[in-house]
Amino acid sequence: MSLEEAVDHFVADGDVVYAGYLCVPFALTHEIVRQGKRDLELVGASVVWPTTELVLAGCCRRIRSGYIGGPLRCRDIEAMMASGELEYEDYSNQGLALMLMAGALGIPFIPTRSFLGTDYLERAEEHPGRIPGYKRLHVMESPFDGQRVVLLPAIRPDVVIMHAQRADEEGNVQMWGHLGDARWGLWAGRKIVVTVEEIVPTEVVRADPSRTVVPGAIVSAVVHCPYGAHPGGIAGYYDFDYAFLGRVLGPALASREAFARFQEEWIDPGVSDRQRYIAKVQEAIGLEAWRAIHVDRHLTPRATVDYGYSVSLNLPRREEQP
Repeated sequence: MSLEEAVDHFVADGDVVYAGYLCVPFALTHEIVRQGKRDLELVGASVVWPTTELVLAGCCRRIRSGYIGGPLRCRDIEAMMASGELEYEDYSNQGLALMLMAGALGIPFIPTRSFLGTDYLERAEEHPGRIPGYKRLHVMESPFDGQRVVLLPAIRPDVVIMHAQRADEEGNVQMWGHLGDARWGLWAGRKIVVTVEEIVPTEVVRADPSRTVVPGAIVSAVVHCPYGAHPGGIAGYYDFDYAFLGRVLGPALASREAFARFQEEWIDPGVSDRQRYIAKVQEAIGLEAWRAIHVDRHLTPRATVDYGYSVSLNLPRREEQP
């Protein structure tokens, strides 16, 4: 399936979207911008560059995150938050990950001791960007031992967009490296759309099953998209492209006007083909800088992993059973 088809079929206006943490789905984000999706809500323990792009492009109207700052430190976005144009709720990384965990487990809320003993519970419930009618938490005494706990609401994203290392023809997705809350995000999602560096035979996946983070049976779409995380990185393939982030994307996230220029040059239909996008990147930062992002120091397990099993299992013969 192509990027265009995956986003057209599985991302709808008004969806709650989880965008992978350090598995940054830039190619999918750019396709969402290209198709002009609207009224999205972005969720995640740490919302990063894709969220900033979607806000500046007019695709996102609401955010729930454990890290509302960082890439959102743009004067236009700050003004949108202050005026209420951009609705938001700020938790903590752990709190938001727990909310995704609750969604994955199919429970309506999850208890935690997080926030107890801090001024977070004492802060005013009202702020300019507050989500209307949204109850962000509830404090109660445990019915078992009387201790105070904080209840956080579950999050079940309508769609998860993610970039991963590989998948097979059946849609089984394998990832490794620092995933943050990505596993819980994937497991909580109602629809899952993944771009991957490689499509591998199913035998490769079956030979190393512990790297499978989500089975093909619940994956909506897999798109073969090398460099789908660029200018982010993906463990074992390439690092974050700090030259591009500094020279091109960083300035583009400074304002709506700056991002509009970036969108025209780097996202709009003229660069919808990922290979054409990468060629433009190479022109922008130079071949030496481009080569520098690729993995040249490999880290692999020092000991082999054996998934072997006993064929006989020492099960008693039928005639030996009492």
